[in-house]
Amino acid sequence: MSKTNKLVKISVVAAIYIVATIALGQLSYWGPIGFRLSEMLNFLAFIDPFYIISLTVGCAISNFYSFSIVDVFVGSFQTLLSTYAMWKTKSMALSIIWPVLGSAFIAEELHVLYKVPFFYTFFTQAVGELAVMILGYFVFKRMFKNTAFLNRIKIKSSNHKIEKDFQNK
Repeated sequence: MSKTNKLVKISVVAAIYIVATIALGQLSYWGPIGFRLSEMLNFLAFIDPFYIISLTVGCAISNFYSFSIVDVFVGSFQTLLSTYAMWKTKSMALSIIWPVLGSAFIAEELHVLYKVPFFYTFFTQAVGELAVMILGYFVFKRMFKNTAFLNRIKIKSSNHKIEKDFQNK
């Protein structure tokens, strides 16, 4: 695959993340419960590590529209860590835990900046993230079974996790 093709795929996913987050702004930045549907795209990192870049950049740009410039850095760092952990996790279902646990970064950010209670904020952020990730799990599990789709979105030529989990079913 050419470098241009890789860059296009990475850019398109970042753009989809940004547009989905901003277009659904009321849900994406909704009070104590973060219900950012674009987070479902995190499952792309499960199949290809190049999408970690897309998701981190998409999150950073989207967070310019959030409550604080600090969120550009904290939220993006949380996305970087979560998507990297998702890529390293062998099970797609288990990989859900990383973005949910990453909600602690956002809770700490809100606690430091606005003095909101950490555990309450962590709970509400984690509930929203868990709901989105469970929904995303079912959506992407079905999408990853489509061989034509999978071959089109893969950046690396082979991914043993996907081939083992989805091609044999």
